[in-house]
This record gives sequence, structure tokens and C-alpha cells, in this order.
Amino acid sequence: MPAEERAEILAALADVDAVVIFRERDVRAIIREIHPDIHAKGTDYTAESVPEGDVVREYGGRVAIVGDPKNHSASEIIRSRLMPRKP
Repeated sequence: MPAEERAEILAALADVDAVVIFRERDVRAIIREIHPDIHAKGTDYTAESVPEGDVVREYGGRVAIVGDPKNHSASEIIRSRLMPRKP
């Protein structure tokens, strides 16, 4: 799913104030600028392993791990959508 589509879906959630699409490898500068209350990262991280977590905690923000486990592949998703399920 393209980043723009993901951002649109997330931005539509009532509790989301902003969604930022970034190309930089290091998001510390963006975080320092916008100071999110909650910085959400995927399940391929832990709250302790988020590289920019130190910056978030410096100003009192919180790191949250969200989403489903990264234990699925694109080919599995495609296969499940193209092949009918057996009753």
C-alpha cells in the first residue's frame, strides 16, 4: 500500500492529529519539531529499541508499539486474495 494511502487512512482516525511521510532515515529532527505526544512504531521494534525513542522521552512523549506482528509475507497476502477459501 503506498505511503500516501496509509497516511490518509491513519489521518482519518479521530485520535490522530498528524501523519508525516518522511524519506529521511533519521526522524529525530521531525520529532523535535512536532513533539508528538505518542510516537507510534511497528511491531518490528520494542519501546526500548526505537532509535529515536530517546528524543521522544526527552520532552515527555511516549513511544507506542502498534500494529500486527510482521510475520506475514506479500506473497501470502496475494495468494489468500486470489485463491478462494475452502468451506
